[in-house]
Amino acid sequence: MRTIAKPTAGQPYALRENTGVTDVWWPFGPAPAVSRWSVKVSGEQTGGRLLQILSWDPRGTAPPLHIHHDADEMFYVIDGELTVFVGDERIEAGPGDFVFVPMGVTHAFLVTSEQAETLITCSPAGTEGPAGFGVAGFFRDVAVPVVPGQAAPELTEGDPEEIARKMAEYGIEMVGPPPSLD
Repeated sequence: MRTIAKPTAGQPYALRENTGVTDVWWPFGPAPAVSRWSVKVSGEQTGGRLLQILSWDPRGTAPPLHIHHDADEMFYVIDGELTVFVGDERIEAGPGDFVFVPMGVTHAFLVTSEQAETLITCSPAGTEGPAGFGVAGFFRDVAVPVVPGQAAPELTEGDPEEIARKMAEYGIEMVGPPPSLD
C-alpha cells in the first residue's frame, strides 16, 4: 500500500510512523508541556463513520469535562497511565487497558504518568463543523499545526469560553473544567 499525503474518502492509504492526516500541537491547558495529537483517520476518509487519533501527552494533561452528543469514544492506552472519568466512575488505565465511553456520557481523562500514548477512537466521527468532523475538526480549527523540524509552541492559557464555543460547533459540550493532579 502506498503512503499518500492527503488520503481521500474511500481510498486505502498508509501513514508513516509519527505522521497523520492531520498533526497538531495542543498548547492550551494545565499540563507543563504541550500535547501532540496525530489524526490517523478522520470523518473525511470514512464518510463520517470513524475517527482515530494517536495522542502523546505529558503528565497533567486533561481535557475539560465534556460530552459527545453524537459519538461513542474509546481510549486504548499504549504507554503510560491515565485516570478516565466516566459519569460518576473513576477508571485507572495503564498499558493495554481499554475504556469505552458511550455517547451522551460526561467524561474526561487525566495523564498521571510522566508521559502517555493513547489511541482514541470515535464512532461515528462526530458532528461535521467548519474544519471537519468531531474532535479532528475541532483540533484543525483551534490547535497549532505540527511543522516538521519546528519545536512545539509554548504552553498558553486558552480562553475557556472560546474553546467551549468552538467545541459546540463539533457536537462536543464542555460541562466542567479539566480534572487536575491535585
